[in-house]
Amino acid sequence: MKNPFLRTANTLLIGLLSALFCTQSQASNEHLQNTLTRIGEPSMMKPADKFGHSPFNPLFDAGAWHGHLLPTSADELGGFTGHALIQEEYLTYLAKRFDRLQVFKNGKKLTLTGEVLSEPGKLIQHLKAEDVTVTLTLLFVGPRTSLVETKIESDSPLTLKFDGELLTQFDKKRTLEQAHPQLQPGLKATPHGIAVHFNQVRSPYSLLTSGSSAYVMSKSLATTTRIQGRSYSSQVDIKGTTTFYTLFSHVLNAQEHTEVKQRHQAMLKAPQQFMQASETRWQQYLEPLQQLERPAQQRLMAKSIETLIGNWRSPAGAITTDTVSPSVTARWFSGNLTWPWDTWKQAYALSDFHSQLAKANIETVFNQQIQTGDTVRPQDTGFLPDLIGYNLSPERGGDSGNWNERNTKPSLAAWAVLKAYESDPDKAWLAALYPKLKAYRAWWLRNRDHNQNGIPEYGATLDKAHNNEQGELLFIHQQGETKTTEYGLAHYRKLLAQGEQVFAPAQTAASWESGRDDAATFGFISKAQLADYVKQGGDAADWQVDFAQNRDNTGKLLGYSLLQESVDQASYFYTDTLYLAKVANILNLPDEAKQFEADAKQVKSYINRCMFDTNTGFYYDIRINNTPLKNGCAGKPIVERGMGPEGWSPLFNQVATATQAKLVRDVMMSPDTFYSRVPLGTAAKNNPAYGPNIYWRGRVWVDQFYFGVKGLQHYGYVQEAKQLVKRFLTYADGLMENAPIRENYNPETGEQQGAPNFSWSAAHIFMLLNEGFADE
Repeated sequence: MKNPFLRTANTLLIGLLSALFCTQSQASNEHLQNTLTRIGEPSMMKPADKFGHSPFNPLFDAGAWHGHLLPTSADELGGFTGHALIQEEYLTYLAKRFDRLQVFKNGKKLTLTGEVLSEPGKLIQHLKAEDVTVTLTLLFVGPRTSLVETKIESDSPLTLKFDGELLTQFDKKRTLEQAHPQLQPGLKATPHGIAVHFNQVRSPYSLLTSGSSAYVMSKSLATTTRIQGRSYSSQVDIKGTTTFYTLFSHVLNAQEHTEVKQRHQAMLKAPQQFMQASETRWQQYLEPLQQLERPAQQRLMAKSIETLIGNWRSPAGAITTDTVSPSVTARWFSGNLTWPWDTWKQAYALSDFHSQLAKANIETVFNQQIQTGDTVRPQDTGFLPDLIGYNLSPERGGDSGNWNERNTKPSLAAWAVLKAYESDPDKAWLAALYPKLKAYRAWWLRNRDHNQNGIPEYGATLDKAHNNEQGELLFIHQQGETKTTEYGLAHYRKLLAQGEQVFAPAQTAASWESGRDDAATFGFISKAQLADYVKQGGDAADWQVDFAQNRDNTGKLLGYSLLQESVDQASYFYTDTLYLAKVANILNLPDEAKQFEADAKQVKSYINRCMFDTNTGFYYDIRINNTPLKNGCAGKPIVERGMGPEGWSPLFNQVATATQAKLVRDVMMSPDTFYSRVPLGTAAKNNPAYGPNIYWRGRVWVDQFYFGVKGLQHYGYVQEAKQLVKRFLTYADGLMENAPIRENYNPETGEQQGAPNFSWSAAHIFMLLNEGFADE
């Protein structure tokens, strides 16, 4: 697919003819100023907050690989600070100051004062000194390029001086020389500006550069430049009122460098056209705000849109289509790292204001679907890797430490695909994805349905992290302070029966596969919590997990399943099957549609019959016994591991009966379980493994929150849904202010937790507002 940004380039002429409209629109955007705090002056390349993430929120846009901040101090006015660069998979900051403007009149430096502010897709500085007015406007005009328009109004001749200095401190503990001496960023003057070149660094968990990456600045003014070490200065004399333009591009290799040089020349010839296209593009993004009456809700929706667009990365490395990463400012998520689970949610929201990017994000995932005859995992045809990114894994010839094929993510693909299609109908696009969706569903039934009853389990692929070359399950056996790596499922079960401490990495993969890492339903509980559970009469064995080897009809090992059927995956699988039926009907394949509908009906019946516990009024995962129960269920609900958001997934997916939905609603609205200060946490308050600051055993994740309130709406509990949303928006710290949208929130205090500027949180907040949950 072509870059979605290029699509808007075709609107240049329209944008030029609609100047009046855009002027009016700009005035109407004043209430959307500073929805996010975009100020900051980094003093090191990798600053970190208490979670290890960037403490700043640079403006990124149009899929670019660099971003900018507004200055916090008077001394830095006249320049945009930060100059954040994504070095393939990691965010760094190049300089606190890289292109600061200072104005001199009659040899005297003028002291500029004024205001700095942000708007969606734009940074602005309004400055003044004596009779001189300076206005700087920064926006993005391409998938690698930002543009600054500088307007200077003066009746007198002036001298303009520019300067910049590269950062030398890498993080709190190390200088750049200590951390990555081989990087050696070097300044070089060019005919139109400055370029910073980086040497090759291949540090998979810290910094990655190709050896030919660069940060390039070009000006429409001809300046005299002087370089001294890692700093530079340049100047030019002007006669009075002047407007000039500056372009910035972060290029990731030599080919991009050549292409950007050509683009810079074209852009500097007609900069206002590109600016107008950017303005028009953002007015299109913000159109959904028109349905909201309250300015506070409009600001929150704008922040959601800004977050998603800021995490958009244009093609680079192994990713050949536009994608959306979880968070450009998060420690591990900065580059074009893409997860299927995140993608389905992001694409669903993006479909309502940038359908082309939604489709491209979906394609990014399916482009890496395992094909028949794959040399690394021939047994996994149809599988979608858990994480893909700029660099391939070592098994595939790359050096990434992030690429992950240990597991996949839940079956929500068709949900997102159908939404994207409905927003921008294109049967050819849908027809191309249909066989890929079917192949993914077939993989679940072939590689994850151990008892072959049509209800796939979560599990783990064959992988060096899970097994040895003979396919024997790998696990860690702890005896006192000693840990040993051992193998074999029978041996694992024997040690479990003896009460030994054993842990299989496949358990982690299975929880990752659910999208709910280390959730209680998968047997995760702290030692202190487990001891307390036993003290209160529980059995430690309740929290042990078992595995099954999945084999094809020839006996070939395909992977591993947890010996439990998960109610959330079963519910998503039901929805996925039903949406596949809808896609088949759109493509005029009625026989396939009927089969999918019949399959979905069986899954729905199984969930309600087998996974609902009438005593507690909630849904649970169930254990898989050696032989099915008389009612055809694989086993009984695992009630002892407590309640989690998996229990309302049958409401979100419209599986539950009316009676079951009412009982689940009662649990969700109870102060003893999920109705906390910020409601619908990822474990009930009475869950033995609950903790308000535990990743997936207490914290409130916005996707699970949305699934809960959407499920209530499906069954007519609209007021309860709106009550929960009002409580969430009121008590989630910083959400209605200018703090970044966070990965999760503390259910008892509302404290911000996890990654800032988090895409799937932004996506679900957009959905809540767009679907009217906050209209009271």
